[in-house]
Amino acid sequence: MQDKKGQERWTPIREVIEGLGYECVGILLVSEGRSQYLRVYIDSLGGIVVKDCETVSRAISRFLDEHDDMVQGAFYLEVSSPGLERPLFLLEDYGKFVGRGVKIKLHETVKGQKKFSGVLEGVAEDSILLRESESLEVRTIPFDTVQKGHLVFEEDEGAKKQKRRSS
Repeated sequence: MQDKKGQERWTPIREVIEGLGYECVGILLVSEGRSQYLRVYIDSLGGIVVKDCETVSRAISRFLDEHDDMVQGAFYLEVSSPGLERPLFLLEDYGKFVGRGVKIKLHETVKGQKKFSGVLEGVAEDSILLRESESLEVRTIPFDTVQKGHLVFEEDEGAKKQKRRSS
């Protein structure tokens, strides 16, 4: 799910999205129960509104009608913004958000752990550098061991103080 090769499968759909002027954050095909969902995350400088999702959804639907071999079987198409806890798909995504809080889940246990949280310190070669929340140790996590990762929403201090005063 996290590897570049997996995302390369969706290059033609990415091109449709980018041709409309949006950033394609990532694409996932997931099964939930007996249903398949093609989840497409888009973004733009001004943010995403429902009309943007509708525009992209129509374009992808037209494209997939002409290229029905891209997704086997019935599926639901979902187009949305990545949200405050933006999923991270490619190693380059981790590099864009240095200094931000993240949660990462691995395919396999490493040193007794499968889940990590902390602050992104950077990327090096094919690894993510993560300052762990608990130990403050900087851990090198090979990107190919990552099952999924996402940003963690952190309300800024000014907003927290304002909220406390108004309570």
